[in-house]
Amino acid sequence: MKRRQAAHNNVAPVRRLLAIVAVGWLLCLLATPASAAGLSPPVADCQLHGHLTQTYTAAQLRHGLSTMPAYIREYSGCYNVLQQALLEKIGHLKGGTASGGSSFLPTWLIVVLAILVLGGAAFGIVALRGRGGPRGD
Repeated sequence: MKRRQAAHNNVAPVRRLLAIVAVGWLLCLLATPASAAGLSPPVADCQLHGHLTQTYTAAQLRHGLSTMPAYIREYSGCYNVLQQALLEKIGHLKGGTASGGSSFLPTWLIVVLAILVLGGAAFGIVALRGRGGPRGD
């Protein structure tokens, strides 16, 4: 005789639902590295770790920046990480920090302006002294 399951016993549907969720979760885990396979090596490295764990050439970094998908560029810090690594590689940044304190005027122009200001001040002092003395009429 076959035993019938009680109407209030929901174990079988819950097990089926848990099995479906587990298979879906496993497929998502397996699909994540496959989606990174189409990325350039620096972008994939940054996407997986949040920073670069290896050293890349300037050409690899440029290629990574130019082929980076929009969702990675917008929603992660990988664009800035690759950009900074590229600037360090080509010598625009040293030690990872930008150099500050530079003037918008070249040094030679600052020196010329300083000489003109000092010369004008000296000429003004000489003119004032010559004006204030007694006149021999």
